[in-house]
Amino acid sequence: MRIEQRIKVTFHYTVHFTHDVFHPENYVLKEVLKDPQSKVMVFLDSGVVASWPGIEHRIENWFRIHTRCAEMISPAVILDGGERCKNDFKYYKDIAYALRLNKLDRHSYIVIVGGGAVLDAVGFIASISQRGIRHIRVPTTVLSQNDSGVGVKNGINFFGVKNYFGTFTPPYAVINDFDFLKTLDTRDWLSGVSEAFKVAIIKDRSFLEYLVSKSKELFRHDAEVMERLIIRCVQLHTDHIASGNDPFENGSSRPLDFGHWSGHYLEAMSGYELRHGEAVALGLVLDMTIAENRGLVNKDEYDLVYYGLKDCGFLLWHPLLEKRENDKFLNIYHGLEEFRQHLGGKLTLIMPDHLGSSCQINSISHDEIEQAVKKMKEIYDVCPAGYPEKTDRGKQVSGSQK
Repeated sequence: MRIEQRIKVTFHYTVHFTHDVFHPENYVLKEVLKDPQSKVMVFLDSGVVASWPGIEHRIENWFRIHTRCAEMISPAVILDGGERCKNDFKYYKDIAYALRLNKLDRHSYIVIVGGGAVLDAVGFIASISQRGIRHIRVPTTVLSQNDSGVGVKNGINFFGVKNYFGTFTPPYAVINDFDFLKTLDTRDWLSGVSEAFKVAIIKDRSFLEYLVSKSKELFRHDAEVMERLIIRCVQLHTDHIASGNDPFENGSSRPLDFGHWSGHYLEAMSGYELRHGEAVALGLVLDMTIAENRGLVNKDEYDLVYYGLKDCGFLLWHPLLEKRENDKFLNIYHGLEEFRQHLGGKLTLIMPDHLGSSCQINSISHDEIEQAVKKMKEIYDVCPAGYPEKTDRGKQVSGSQK
């Protein structure tokens, strides 16, 4: 005897685009919060607080004016931004304790204002507290507005592995406030651009050509171009989640992880000195080099991507790419096995099948990686790319990247 059960669950959430979300006459959050009896807690990225003095008071004032939406039951909780909040157990405990202390339940709301790392850390704890408390994301970086903040995943780092713990938990809503991007430094401004290149390479050649044509404007922090970039990325990202037949990634194929098997590994190898988007840019070039060597893209297609990223200001070489283990294998080669474990099952990597479409491969040899790394260095030595030295590469403001 057996009893079979099939459960179908439909998730729905809206990604809103706005300016100055916490202005008293901005009603986007009011449209999202529809239960005046519900409790609300707000978590704030410390980088946002530093870049927007008084932001916590503006949020409290918004809730005082809009009392019919929900009740903000405590002052905003400020968390350190960047990967630090995903690496230290202390932060997870502090978040959970705040939720417990304020007696939040499954009918409450958590509003998270910050970069991708803070969205991840708070979102993860929200997803496992009371078996899931509704969370609303207000991403404040390009990377979180066009990629990590609009998806259905969260995660924290453990055992030195990025996103080792995590859940698939769609947000209740996402509110992209473009004004938060005004205070980003060049590194954080550009980090989300590599994710735009990623999705364009494998899904939308015309969008890729637009990005390349606007690369200089992107480097100059052109707000109009960036808003268009973010909106198109959100369309492509959410369409993939909804129509890809695997929103919670039960299979081994992850199209939106193109360039990430090495990107994640480089990010961790650098002790997170590399921003996520910077590591992804390196990963994209590495995979594009392998793809060209395999005949999956031609030289013109390769050059379009390479020099597009270069003109945006990305450094397309890092010494970690040629670092070796005692076994004389390139360190980065071991990122393949770690990525396979992340996927589960058979190693499946997404590669471009010319630009605008993709294919799957199931292996990359060490020799292929060695040849690709050598070629990357040769090209970089002839034509180095990256941020001009006068830019504030070390500065970190307005929330940190995931």
